[in-house]
Amino acid sequence: MMRRAGGFRSGEPMDEKEAQRTWTSLREAIRQIHNHNASSLSFEELYRNAYNLVLHKYGEKLYDGVKGAVSEHLGDVLGKVQNVLDDQLLAGLQDQWADHKTTMVMVRDILMYMDRNYVGQSKKMPVYDLGLTLFKDKVVSHSRVEGRLVQI
Repeated sequence: MMRRAGGFRSGEPMDEKEAQRTWTSLREAIRQIHNHNASSLSFEELYRNAYNLVLHKYGEKLYDGVKGAVSEHLGDVLGKVQNVLDDQLLAGLQDQWADHKTTMVMVRDILMYMDRNYVGQSKKMPVYDLGLTLFKDKVVSHSRVEGRLVQI
């Protein structure tokens, strides 16, 4: 079988190198989503890439990678939130929360196949819920944020 330019045929076996290339492109797309540069992304292609990873038994790699990519982004969010003045902390946190929920909807949409197949079988948290939980754990519960919230 022939490989299509820029894509992988689901009928072909996928090796670790191809899985890594596919994951790298998805990770970059998730970064673009978080940076509000999603207009140039092909959600159909991203969905297909995620589908192929899960289909070829790389669901764990995809899930763990998404968890890592979202956590990495939330490190940046934490930096912004903890630098906000106390009197604007709630507003700043609310803005970041709203933005995070919006981007997680887009991430969830490209990972729908993983949610329906890998996540349920592996008893993992669905991607959207994972993203919200990570926000709570990495941003809201951080000592430099939570302690200030309690004092407000």
